[in-house]
Amino acid sequence: MRKWIITLLVIAAVTAAVIFYFVATTPVTSAGVHFPLSAADRALIASVPADAESFALIPTAAALDGKLHANPVTRPPLEEWASHQLLPSPWMVGGADLLAWREGKQTRYFVRLDPFRALVVRLYLMFRGDSDGTLLINAPPGNGLPPEDVARIATLADGLPAGDALIVQRESEHSFPPIARPAVTSLQITGSEVVLTSRASNESAAPAGPLQARLPRAAMMTFAFASPPRSLSDLNRLVGAKVAGLFDGGGALAIYDVDTHKLLPRPLAVIVLPADAPRRTALDAFLHNVAPAAAVGVRVRTGEREGQLLLSFDDSLDLYIKDATDAAAWPSARWALRTDPRRIVPVLAQLHDDIALRIAAPHLYQSVRDLDRWIGALQEAASIEAVDTLDGQVEQLQVRIAAPK
Repeated sequence: MRKWIITLLVIAAVTAAVIFYFVATTPVTSAGVHFPLSAADRALIASVPADAESFALIPTAAALDGKLHANPVTRPPLEEWASHQLLPSPWMVGGADLLAWREGKQTRYFVRLDPFRALVVRLYLMFRGDSDGTLLINAPPGNGLPPEDVARIATLADGLPAGDALIVQRESEHSFPPIARPAVTSLQITGSEVVLTSRASNESAAPAGPLQARLPRAAMMTFAFASPPRSLSDLNRLVGAKVAGLFDGGGALAIYDVDTHKLLPRPLAVIVLPADAPRRTALDAFLHNVAPAAAVGVRVRTGEREGQLLLSFDDSLDLYIKDATDAAAWPSARWALRTDPRRIVPVLAQLHDDIALRIAAPHLYQSVRDLDRWIGALQEAASIEAVDTLDGQVEQLQVRIAAPK
């Protein structure tokens, strides 16, 4: 009996020593990804399977895991994701870089480990039952990316800010970011915010130009644009008047709430237009044409504030006029957005499967579905701001996600 106790104590001591060594030698900071990409980063990217739809390069993956857990916005979705994974704990992989890629519905991972850590991780995976080979250790997958693809990705990434990870989407419909493919994204995480900066070749015909906006602080969402997206044409059906034409040449939409209790959801919003002569003429013509609609319950209100023409179909106009605003300007932008996830995410969830919206406003419905897919897990964020700009022949989308204070 005594020998068994001594043996167990020795095993426990050795196990504790191994764990202590692993934890003590696991970095808590990372050098991150820098641009232009280093030769080592290019070589690792070249090992991504040629049929991968997307992939991520994460230097010192354990350090990024620590940042994700420290940020109150990323912690819940990370814990939800980790609960369905068989991956080893960060302390097991130490300072290793991680390469992750998506093939169809499967995500796979590759790390290079020293012999001791490799042994421990293999034993862990064996006991956990990773029979699908989700994690590859030291032996990279074959049939890597063609050199021309690696070169194109590296060229696009040259304009990115340094980050904690590089994410590349090669193809995928209705996925983030909503720009051309391939798209490269630098992910930066601190305890107070997450910043994603994405770049892709400019393949859109949508015009860009100087964009100025005033972003009301109390609005659920404010969307400013140099040229209206196609989805805004569906707004005519939701408000009961042909307002989409007023957006030609740019404008903004400040949404304070959405009435989901009607057969067709109705945004409680303010349309914001620049107070120049052409827009005044267009607004006057609209008001003349819409006047008969008052007989069937269409309520039109107008106002003016700080060089802006205002139009609403409810009492949102009063909220906007009293609201504090933040001025913003970009020399060459397509659109900018600010939203309050705590308020808009529950609304998006309600509208996600709204059959009436899908039939009457299919383009807006798809935009709702996309936005729900992109920010549905970020309800803990204090705000999300995004701006789509042009840098020569490259389109750049920057999204800033602020954590609650």
